[in-house]
Amino acid sequence: MLRALMAGVATLAAFSPVQAQEPGSNQVTMYANGHFKRPGPTLDGPTRLYTPFTMKSVKIPPGAVWEFCSGNTYTGCKEFGQSVESMVMNVRSARPVASVIPSTATAGGGATVGATGAGASLRGMASEYFVAPDQNGNRVSVSPGTSEAMTRAAHEFCRVKGWNESAYARLQSINGQFYLADVLCVKN
Repeated sequence: MLRALMAGVATLAAFSPVQAQEPGSNQVTMYANGHFKRPGPTLDGPTRLYTPFTMKSVKIPPGAVWEFCSGNTYTGCKEFGQSVESMVMNVRSARPVASVIPSTATAGGGATVGATGAGASLRGMASEYFVAPDQNGNRVSVSPGTSEAMTRAAHEFCRVKGWNESAYARLQSINGQFYLADVLCVKN
C-alpha cells in the first residue's frame, strides 16, 4: 500500500507542469481553464509546442512581456505584458520579448546609436553583427513596432546582406519610430 502511494506521488510530481517561480523569474504558466485553473505548460524561454495548447488564462510575472503565437514558427503572435484571467487562444509557440531600446541608449564604447547608422559591422566567418543596421544610409525602420515585424525585417535585412537569416535582433524607439538594432546575421 505504501509503495503504491509513493509511486502515485512520484508519478504526479513527474507530470506536474507547475514549477516554483523564483523572485525575478521570467517564467510564465499557461492554463487550460480561465481564472488560472488547470495549469498547463510552464515556459521559461522560447518554446515550440509539438501539440497546440488552448490557453484560457496565463500568468506573466510583473515587468515581463511575452508573445504567444498561433504558428509554430513564431507567427500570428499577440504580445502580453500582464497576466490574463480569461481568454481563448491556441498556442503553438511562445517566447519572451526583449524590451525596446530607448533612443538614449549607447553602443559599447560610448558611441550613441542615433537616427542614422554608420553601416559599420563586425564580420566573422559564419556571422555578422550590426549595431544600427542601415540601408542606403538610412536606419531600417520597423512598422508596426512589434517583435513579429522586427523578426521579419531582420531576416530580410540579413538576406539582402547575403546571409541566410537573423539569429538575434532588437527594436529601438526614436521619437515614436521603431528601428532595427543589434542584428546578428548568420549562415544557418
